[in-house]
Amino acid sequence: MPTLYVCHGDDRGAQFHPCARVQKALREKGIAYERVVAAKGNPIPFLRKGSRENVRAATGDTKLPALVLDDGTALIHSKAITRWISQQPAQA
Repeated sequence: MPTLYVCHGDDRGAQFHPCARVQKALREKGIAYERVVAAKGNPIPFLRKGSRENVRAATGDTKLPALVLDDGTALIHSKAITRWISQQPAQA
């Protein structure tokens, strides 16, 4: 099962937000995933609560959203993630 790292806004936030868009795309395709809220608070680093070191450890970067596939491949940026989702067959 892939792991999706998102910010605190995740899919309850504005629908144009990248973290919300990728979660919606995963749900629409029926792709099961584990969600990890990797950043709480402000997207500006010095205003954040906590760190994104768990994302860096998993992906090599701190950008969100990030999707780690079962084989360990990390997709960083919503465009790369939605491109991967579009290539997957719909799940039941």
